[in-house]
Order: sequence, then C-alpha cells, then structure tokens
Amino acid sequence: MNLKEEIEKMALHLGADIFGVASADAFDDAPSGHRPKDVLPNAKSVIVLGMKMLDAQTDIIPSEGDYFAESPRQDMFRGHNTVVSQELDRIGYSVARFLEKKGFKAYHQMASTGGTDQRYLTGLLSLKHMAAQAGLGVLGYNSLLITQQYGPRVRLVAIVTDAEMQPDSPLNKNFCENCPNPCISLCPAKALKKPRHEFDYEIDKFACSQFISTRPTCSICLKVCPIGSQRVK
Repeated sequence: MNLKEEIEKMALHLGADIFGVASADAFDDAPSGHRPKDVLPNAKSVIVLGMKMLDAQTDIIPSEGDYFAESPRQDMFRGHNTVVSQELDRIGYSVARFLEKKGFKAYHQMASTGGTDQRYLTGLLSLKHMAAQAGLGVLGYNSLLITQQYGPRVRLVAIVTDAEMQPDSPLNKNFCENCPNPCISLCPAKALKKPRHEFDYEIDKFACSQFISTRPTCSICLKVCPIGSQRVK
C-alpha cells in the first residue's frame, strides 16, 4: 500500500465520504497569496476530503417567503453546518498529524474557518477549486462544488503537503448545462447568473454577502440543486 492509498483508507475509516489528490503545481496560476505554495513553499500535493451533509437537515432551509420568520430553520442548518465542519476538521487534522509523523510537512486548511474575507467570500485557499482539481466534482452555476454522489451537499477540508502523491484527474462533466437551474431563479439576492462560456459560474459576491449578513444563513442554492445520485429521497 503506497502513501496515498494509506491516507485514503485512514480518512474514509475516520468518516470522510470522498477523497482526492491534486498536484500543488496545478494552482501556480491562482491569485498571488491564494496558492498552496504560498502557505507551504515546497508543497507537492493537496489532499482534499469531503463529508456529506444530512439531507433532512438541508431540506429545512426555506426556499422562499419570509426569511426572517424562517430564521430558526436557518439557524438549525447553520448549526448542522458547524458540526459537519468540525467533524471534517478532526479528520483533516488527523491526516496532517499522520503526515508529520512520517516526516512530511502538512498545512491543514480547515472547513470551519478558512481565513475567509466575508466581503468578497474569498478564502485563503479555495477549497472548492482544490476539490475540483482533485477530481471530486465540478464547479456549478451556483458557484459551489457539485459532486457526482451528493451534489453540492458536502463540506470540504484540505491538507497541503510536501509529500508527493499521484494526482487524480479532474472530472470532465457539466451538471448544469441541461438543468433548469433553480439556483439562479430562486436566489433571493439575485446574485447568480448563467455564466458566459469561458466561466464556470457568475456570481455577484457583494450581493450574496450583503444578503447573508442580515440572516443566520442562506444556502438556498445548495438546497435546490437537483444533482446527487445517492441522495436519500
């Protein structure tokens, strides 16, 4: 069993649902300050783990109507989001410590706090872009990572390391092309648009951020996405 196989077995045993690896070199064209090599100069690999969110907990998000009256439901979803993120961070930390004990360096990009600039919804490292490069899914019109198995109903964590591993191939699929795109039509902030051909998505981050700032959460675009082959009906 090689190192990658050993880490995948460990991560899935600890509770992760999806696992992938990307080459750190794949992000050399990312914005300065937001590349894996900016946090770990000798980085060679990026391990990305995902954990599925509970469908029933996600389905209580209000899709329309009085969002202030529905704030208890939004607050419950936010709490669930926090629990999943903390569980995933525990797994990510265990993987990072495992790598350290093997003599490698490992930087843990957490799910619960990613150094996000809330004004522009930009993290220190983009978990969804790293996950897409690691073959876990593709970026959808909702600006979220959409996985084959669970749609966008996943949380993500990443470990940047100087351990070299065979990268996985990005998924070549467009889930949104033939979709009615309820994420766009039901976005209460009107922040989403059908992207131009050269882009994966188009979002008004300021409009999205302003809407979220007045509520416990939103995530309507996550709830209404119909993709997910293993969703419990």
